[in-house]
Amino acid sequence: MIEKNPESVTGMSVETLEQKIAKQEEVLKQLKAQKQAVIAREKKKQSEQKRKDETRRKILLGSLMLKKMEDEANKEKILADLNEYLTEDRDRKLFNL
Repeated sequence: MIEKNPESVTGMSVETLEQKIAKQEEVLKQLKAQKQAVIAREKKKQSEQKRKDETRRKILLGSLMLKKMEDEANKEKILADLNEYLTEDRDRKLFNL
């Protein structure tokens, strides 16, 4: 014999099941938001590290160039290159160009 009352099959009403579904959908929504926040934090962290690495490379290259400029022949060549490369007045003033 087939039961006609759905509650007797599962022990729950349709409303109760819909409430459980709604609750789980809300949990899923919150988890997705948390996932997006984690992804955003990770991207920001990677971006910051990339910027720090780029700054460090520039500092090290600058340090190397300053060391090379201790030799007068290298200094003249480097300043000649800078004279062609630098266009901003404030940058040129740093090297007395």
